[in-house]
Amino acid sequence: MKKKICLIGYNYGKNVLIKSINEINSFKLIGVCGLKVRKSYDLLNYNYYNSWRKMIKELKPDIVVIAVPPLEQIKILKYLLNNKIQFFCQKPIANNLNDINRFIKLNNQTRKKNLIDLNFLSIPAIIKFKKIIKKININDIETKIDVIWNFKPLSRNLKNSWKNNKNKLGGEINNFFFHLISILYFLFRIKKINFIKLENDKYYFELYIKNNKINVIFDPNNNKNLISITLRNKKYAYHLENKSKDYHNNFIIKKNSGIIFKKNFPNKKSRIYASKILLKLFLTNNKDIDKFTNFEFGLMLQKEIIKLNVI
Repeated sequence: MKKKICLIGYNYGKNVLIKSINEINSFKLIGVCGLKVRKSYDLLNYNYYNSWRKMIKELKPDIVVIAVPPLEQIKILKYLLNNKIQFFCQKPIANNLNDINRFIKLNNQTRKKNLIDLNFLSIPAIIKFKKIIKKININDIETKIDVIWNFKPLSRNLKNSWKNNKNKLGGEINNFFFHLISILYFLFRIKKINFIKLENDKYYFELYIKNNKINVIFDPNNNKNLISITLRNKKYAYHLENKSKDYHNNFIIKKNSGIIFKKNFPNKKSRIYASKILLKLFLTNNKDIDKFTNFEFGLMLQKEIIKLNVI
């Protein structure tokens, strides 16, 4: 029997998540709630609602997939956790430690798998890079680990977008840095994060692992897009890199100066693929990414971001 899915949120939902859901044979999308969107031709196959509470009560889904602004998502998460309904949510997920602690308690009580859409963690190049890291001694203090993320969010052009409003859980730290530390926790056993300074609109961090540290430069005001993670010592240099405007696509891995791994997706397909892989975790386990995509892991990351106090 197929799992019944309801989707709340129609922007990212329409562009990515509906397509991801429909590519999974064991899922059936039965309802869509667009909070401010009229019913359109591409929703004719689904039950359409303006109220997510009404949709959930009437359709009784197995899983609710969420793609709404954070403050609205917090209300939905409280409802779903209290009613023990499984969900697939977005980041950020809370704006204070009290909500996080409440979510942790409720999530433990549900005893169900709930997931967060940390979709970088299902990108093949990032999974491959983790396997490389496992084979080398990154805890050797002579191994230098440097991380750079340069970008300029497209949302800057949207004057009224929540993504630009820190009071609505917007801003680059809540959204993009969340993804970056999810990648770094996935790749390395992070023990501590220190915020060093904000200089010339660049954020500098140090992340500590056993006997070593990771230097991070996070620059959300740089038009030259770059995601770069480099491990370097006297014997080798490994490099994970993406210079494209598609943050999820066009990753390559280099050893010294030669490319050893490259996998690209067709135009605008990388996020659909990445979220589909995560949604499949409701059906089966994936030893590479399972524990790094559950809701509890997302809450831990959100707590770390709040404690940094740099938002």
